[in-house]
Amino acid sequence: MITDARTLRKLENIRRRYEALRFQPIVDVPMAFTQTTEYLSDEPSDAEYAPIAPGAHWGDSWVTAWFRGDAVLPEVCAGRRVFVNARTGGVETLMLVDGDHRGNFDPNHHYVMLVDSAESGARYRLAFEAYAGHTFPGTQPDDAGRFVPPNSCVFDGVDICLEREDVTAFVFDLRVLWQLMTSLDEHSLRRNQVALGLAQVFSVVDARPEELPEEVWRPKLTRARELMAALLALRNGPTTPHFAAIGHSHMDTAWLWPLRETWRKCARTYSGVLNLMEQYPHLLFIQAAPLHAEKMRELYPDIFEGIKQRVAEGRWEPNGAMWVEPDCNIASGEAMVRQLLVGQKSTREMFGYTADTLWLPDVFGYSAALPQLLRGAGVEFFCTTKISWNDTTRFPYDTFVWTGIDGSAVTTHFHRIELWPEPQMLADEWSRVQHKDVQDRVLCTYGHGDGGGGPTHEMLELLKRVEDLEGCPRVTPMTVSAFMQSIRDDLGPRLPEYTGELYLELHRGTLTSIARVKQLNRRCELTLRDAEFLCTLATLRGAPYPADELLLLWKEFLTNQFHDILPGSSISVVNDEAIECMEGVVERARALGAAALEALGATDGGEHILLANTLSWDRDGEIVLKGLPVGRSIPGAVCQWIEGIDGQPRLAVSGPTIPALGAVALPLTDAVAEADSPFTVTAEQIDTPLLRVRFDVEGRILSVFDTQAGRDVCIPGGAINALLIGEDVPLAHDNWDIDADQDVKMVADHRLVSREVVADGAMQLRIRSEYQIGLRSRLSQDMVLHSASKQIDFETRVEWAEGYRLLKAAFDTNVAAAEARHEIQYGHVARPTHTNRPEDRAMFEVANQKWTDLSDNGYGVALLNDCKYGIRASGNRLALSLIKSNRHPDDRGDAGTHLFTYSLLPHEGPFSVERVVRQAYELNIAPIVAPAGDAAHDLASLVTVYAANVIVEAVKWAEDGRGFVVRLYEAGGMATRTLATFGAPVAHVLEANLLEENGVDVALTDASVPLTFRPFEVKTLVCTR
Repeated sequence: MITDARTLRKLENIRRRYEALRFQPIVDVPMAFTQTTEYLSDEPSDAEYAPIAPGAHWGDSWVTAWFRGDAVLPEVCAGRRVFVNARTGGVETLMLVDGDHRGNFDPNHHYVMLVDSAESGARYRLAFEAYAGHTFPGTQPDDAGRFVPPNSCVFDGVDICLEREDVTAFVFDLRVLWQLMTSLDEHSLRRNQVALGLAQVFSVVDARPEELPEEVWRPKLTRARELMAALLALRNGPTTPHFAAIGHSHMDTAWLWPLRETWRKCARTYSGVLNLMEQYPHLLFIQAAPLHAEKMRELYPDIFEGIKQRVAEGRWEPNGAMWVEPDCNIASGEAMVRQLLVGQKSTREMFGYTADTLWLPDVFGYSAALPQLLRGAGVEFFCTTKISWNDTTRFPYDTFVWTGIDGSAVTTHFHRIELWPEPQMLADEWSRVQHKDVQDRVLCTYGHGDGGGGPTHEMLELLKRVEDLEGCPRVTPMTVSAFMQSIRDDLGPRLPEYTGELYLELHRGTLTSIARVKQLNRRCELTLRDAEFLCTLATLRGAPYPADELLLLWKEFLTNQFHDILPGSSISVVNDEAIECMEGVVERARALGAAALEALGATDGGEHILLANTLSWDRDGEIVLKGLPVGRSIPGAVCQWIEGIDGQPRLAVSGPTIPALGAVALPLTDAVAEADSPFTVTAEQIDTPLLRVRFDVEGRILSVFDTQAGRDVCIPGGAINALLIGEDVPLAHDNWDIDADQDVKMVADHRLVSREVVADGAMQLRIRSEYQIGLRSRLSQDMVLHSASKQIDFETRVEWAEGYRLLKAAFDTNVAAAEARHEIQYGHVARPTHTNRPEDRAMFEVANQKWTDLSDNGYGVALLNDCKYGIRASGNRLALSLIKSNRHPDDRGDAGTHLFTYSLLPHEGPFSVERVVRQAYELNIAPIVAPAGDAAHDLASLVTVYAANVIVEAVKWAEDGRGFVVRLYEAGGMATRTLATFGAPVAHVLEANLLEENGVDVALTDASVPLTFRPFEVKTLVCTR
């Protein structure tokens, strides 16, 4: 008989009906409940509980209900695996059994094992933490948001259940074969044989079992399974694609919920995974972020001990390398190093495991600095999914060798998450592989993320059946580490290579959204940098190094570099808590630095100051000092007191030199030695010793003429520092995206309200302009010109009250270059300024760290910033993004006060580290000022590096406590040989990796070591006395 296609389609409906019969309720458990807004790890035993019946309503936004009751198992359960079905009504629920955390209930998990082999009469204390959810605005431009009204959750009871194991087996046998049939080509013999077998199954089973007594329909399943067993027994041949399967639950550390809710999501998911591991020996699971494991150890020690046991067995893979899954565009190079250092160190301490894979499935682009940093931290492999989200082009490879800016390389695999190990999805995944001649294997990560609870019973039943099934890709439970090693060992020689950044053609707005978070990110990075340097100097002079305090600060800060916190794509409470945390990190880091300065001679009440320089070159020329008593000055120096746009006084001084990585002690005087002003100001023109700046009647800068070079920085007909504002409503992903058509919306909108000279002295001229921008906002800006520099600073204060608007500052330069250089972590990349190819057109908004430079062979213009990361380089225009004010998922539109500085830096000659990179550092890192007594003395340079293109990025005490660490990098992109000379006693120098391990002796002669750098190479020197 020819198989009827309609018959086969009926089988899907039949399967669903039997799936509803997999579990049989045995006992209803009476429950009592209480409600709270507290975040508790254990049942609140001292709370007042009230009985609750099915149908009762509870909950409100941010409310948690605790349910509890005692279950006594009847005789029918003896020797059987027993499950709980808890219908609390919460969006996510955690189950405790006799005080231990045992599993999770959510839309994907309805039955949790209570005991593997029950005893009749056994009594269990059950408790359930059920979360009602919370109100938030949504994520898309037109989202109305999610509203959780009072009493919106409905309790529907808790049952003790037994599994009808034969029904489960029938359901998944049928599901696998039906999907296998539909995934194969219609001309496939295997497909048609499966179809014939399934037609026979149809003839055996009852289509509506719920209409019949169980003793009628259930015995027929045995024959049906016998028919399917023959089809399931056929094995694949040698040329079958191979999938490595591992469970996973991608867990955003914060996003549409705060950190404290994430710890509960982790507890639910991880306890559920541990429960499933008891039932399914083939379940392996990868959990990447060490922070999440550390929180389990702190808040849920029983879950942590369970994880630890499974790690020891090789079934739980703590493989991710970084502390959290951070943003990789905005975080600095040293912050990325600390993500790796803290992550690897924590994983080793908790589990005795060293990660070999960077696991970043959901991050918004990947810096070309990463390969070097990964190899320096013992990481060989990189896995991600996000590049598949590109909106313009498809990335050319799925598995490849990724090479970074220094030549370091990591084996890389693109995969997808939240898959199902079933024939249709596996076939679809294989069809997506672009180069099947090179790649014969794919990673299959299955499980629901973000509180969805991870793997399910259903996924694991499917996985059992597809490990080697003819017509379906072969599937093997395998760790990510083993899978990536197999790629390296088996496919390595024929893998394609890709050099440069992995630019995500999407989510470009995350470089700008929620400006205060990004500003504090920069401040945390630099304040911790300064604190570590000062504490190292103090420790070299006998003070204890505050290693524990600094580690705590780093952990708190690194947590807030998570890829939905730092990019500004989280709800308001997450942003507020991140701001509060990072402000605290800055304050406490400064306190540690101040304590170190006291050990170095700083003291209140003296007539001297101690000026510390944490940069690796001398600071001289114009230096701006903050924190001095107003009106005081430095004898013999030219001084000018000024007030910044923030209202804070500061002293500009010229004369003293602060040694690199050292300090100078200087006396103070009440006499201010000011020289005459070299500036000439008219209504339409300013002349400095180096520049001539011309305005129009509306205050726009039409010309910046470099009198030394004899050329204008501005192209004829263009403008410098044009403030552009435009409606910003992306197609999707409100706070995440800036779309390609955004440029047509941007218009000049800076209505000049007033302009005045607020400082005119020997070193600085400040022109303060007030603008009305948008509908309701105001921008105040000091244009700061210098007597001894061509750099023009734009110190800016914005009172922002716009919604769905993007604000940019645009510079129409007189420089023609096909590429612009953009600083990334520990180096820079060149990106096109043209739109020749689709991938060039996609780069209409890109990331920079502290600077972007547009240069030809003889002249250039750099745009520096102190906290702005998104920029467009198009033709001869540089346009820095300042504020993006969308309303999902934070509905406040970034309203409020914004303070920031960006600078225009014209330079004669092509790009160089001395011309550009150093100036960007100096804009961001001020000398540290401390009061000192008359006995204060200079501190010689701790390290002197004799190549201008080699920069010391970090000085810290070694992790093992045996000396200090100096981290340097080559910043210009050129191979370099140089010397580093130490100003403190050093007996031994090792060149180590980023984990400060595997050190190799470096020859030390007369306190100096020779160093040879590849372009953009990062080196870590461990120095002992």
